[in-house]
Amino acid sequence: MLDFKKPNSFMINLIFLLTYTLTVGQVDLGTGVVSIHFDDKTVVNFFDSPIDLIPKKTLQFFEDKSIKSWNIRDIEEHKTWLKPEVLWLDYSSFVFRCVNIKDDWFEVIVNNEDGSKYWINRNNITEYKTWETYLKEMFSIARLSNKTQNIRRLPNDNSEIDEYKGRDCFQVKSMRGDWIEIFTPDYSKDGSYGNETNISSGWIKWKSGNDLLIEYHITS
Repeated sequence: MLDFKKPNSFMINLIFLLTYTLTVGQVDLGTGVVSIHFDDKTVVNFFDSPIDLIPKKTLQFFEDKSIKSWNIRDIEEHKTWLKPEVLWLDYSSFVFRCVNIKDDWFEVIVNNEDGSKYWINRNNITEYKTWETYLKEMFSIARLSNKTQNIRRLPNDNSEIDEYKGRDCFQVKSMRGDWIEIFTPDYSKDGSYGNETNISSGWIKWKSGNDLLIEYHITS
């Protein structure tokens, strides 16, 4: 997923707005994602363990008037370890894969390249969602071009294939294990997003093990 809207903050967001669907295969997908709802006063502490008192890393957000967007203090330093699922500052989207929930803590993957993990507090700025819930909220999803797969009538590899032409532009209706049920959203039924075929229900695999087989877009 790569979507950029504001060129004045492009260089900051480029490093972080990644789902790593094209480059990462063995980093744990976890059970879902944790979103951080930040503003210009947000501080996020990362701990090696839920019993630790001193954080290993700390992020401080602020309003950066030079780019007319949110920003993170000492961002160049944090780039060395912080490669989350999504960090799109212009759209207030800051998302980690979650691999464990324990009492008032989430264990999240902070680096989608090497699988590094930290613990963060479960509080009023953190929100957990299953992958199903999260993907249902996406503006659109598409099959990865380098992971060829057909659209099936049912969620199994032996089901009848639905013929599809044009650019992928789907939303998610439901999930069943490694499979997601997809449909053509109303906004693209006229083919304005490059799709030549409209479908009301079809099934594709969204993952295989820890490999994502789709890319997703949080906005148009």
